[in-house]
Amino acid sequence: MDIKKLIRDPDFIHDCLQELPDGKLVAIKEVKIYVPARFEERGLCELGVDNYIVGIYAMVAEDKYYAVSMVNAMLLIQPTSVMKIKINGEDYFEFVFEKGSTIFSSVNLVMNDVLVYKIYNELISKGRIPWYLGYEELGHIFDTAKYHGGANIGQNSEVTELIISIIARDPNDKTKYYRTIVKTKEDLEKTKPTFIPLKSVTYAATNTTNKLAGSYWSTGVVSALVSPSERTERIESILRR
Repeated sequence: MDIKKLIRDPDFIHDCLQELPDGKLVAIKEVKIYVPARFEERGLCELGVDNYIVGIYAMVAEDKYYAVSMVNAMLLIQPTSVMKIKINGEDYFEFVFEKGSTIFSSVNLVMNDVLVYKIYNELISKGRIPWYLGYEELGHIFDTAKYHGGANIGQNSEVTELIISIIARDPNDKTKYYRTIVKTKEDLEKTKPTFIPLKSVTYAATNTTNKLAGSYWSTGVVSALVSPSERTERIESILRR
């Protein structure tokens, strides 16, 4: 599947689905759901007799249209078939739901506050962003954390947006913030960001003190030499007193 040719159309995807009175969600047309295969190792996907996935996935119809879900809860799915495929060189699970089949056993979800941490650890702390999550989506990744996970992390979207602005970088130079190279809505489509781990001392640390004290010594030294600080930050001034 060539994801570059996919058209984002939530309305088209919505028309492919139908919620039944008993809470089941069924496919009116064949649809496919994609999540990174690594989610299984991170506690964000469970495959077996019962199949669960985190509600942060891409749903595709006709191999042409797609929409993105950002629900901070685990969903019980009933796929017709499951395959592992490559997308941009990375392993993804492809869950196929034929016309008339049940997608979700119930839209009534179980609250799980630990799941919010797993999402944060995988996507933000480690900077491992799936292809279907863009710069704007990530700023709202925790919007349902309070409702579905009982966690207050998403109550102030400005905080999440600030964190995303830190890990989103210029694809040609990871030392530059992505927000400094985009000026218009069109720029967001033309130039996609690359993401760094929030805990990366090489790129996330902004001053020499943090680079030398915040991680492995050799990594911090190399980062400090390659990308030296251009000014003294307040935290450094306080520590030097």
